[in-house]
Amino acid sequence: MILSTGVFLPEIKPVIDNMITLETGEILGRTYNRGVIGQNEIVATSGFVGKVETAVITQKFIDIFKPNQIIFTSGAGALDDSLEPGTLVVGTEFQQYDVFLPMRSGMVSVNTDETPAMQHLREHARKIKFCKIISGDKIVMSKKERDSLRNRFNARCLDMDSAVLARVASINNVGFTVLKVVLDYCDENSEKDFSMNFEKFGHYPAELITELLRKHMLDFKKKK
Repeated sequence: MILSTGVFLPEIKPVIDNMITLETGEILGRTYNRGVIGQNEIVATSGFVGKVETAVITQKFIDIFKPNQIIFTSGAGALDDSLEPGTLVVGTEFQQYDVFLPMRSGMVSVNTDETPAMQHLREHARKIKFCKIISGDKIVMSKKERDSLRNRFNARCLDMDSAVLARVASINNVGFTVLKVVLDYCDENSEKDFSMNFEKFGHYPAELITELLRKHMLDFKKKK
C-alpha cells in the first residue's frame, strides 16, 4: 500500500478523483480515502500544518495502514531565485533548520530512498529539479532570512513538513518520495504569491503522481 499525503486537500485531490474508492473514514479528524489506481493500492489523506502535526498524522497512518511507501505532494518556497513558481521539485535530502542537537554532531539530515516513484520521476519527468529541502515551523517572509538559510544549509527549497515526514518514514523503515511545487520565493511578497499560485499550481505534483500510478506499479516493500 502507498500512503499519499498532502498538507491541503487540493494537493491530493487528483489522487482521490482518479481512485476506485473502496473505503472512506476519519482518523484524528482527518478524512481518508482508500482505493486503487492502476495496480496500486492507495490511502490518501491531508490536513496537517507544521512539524508536530506532520509527525503525528504520518505516524498514525503508518501504524494503522502499514504502508510500504509514502508519497508526499504539496507546495514549497524557493530559496533559489532560479526556481520559478510552478517548478516541480523532488527532495533528495531533508533537514530541519530550526533543530540543533549538539550531542549528535549538530544538524541531522535524512536522505531519500530510490523508490519506484523516485526512479520513474527521474526517468519520465525531465523538467523536475532534484535538490535538498529544509523544514521548520516558521513561515519565512524575508529575503534576508531566506538567503541566510540557503547559504547556511546549501538548500534550494523550504517548507514546514518534509524533513519531519522523512524522519518519521525513516524511523519506521518506510520508503518515501517528496514531490513539491514552488509557490513563492520566501520573501516579502510570499503571502500574495502563495495565494495566487496555490490555486494555479498546487495540484501539479498530485497530477503527475496520479499519471505514474495509472501507468506503473509504484508500490514496493523496503528492505530492512
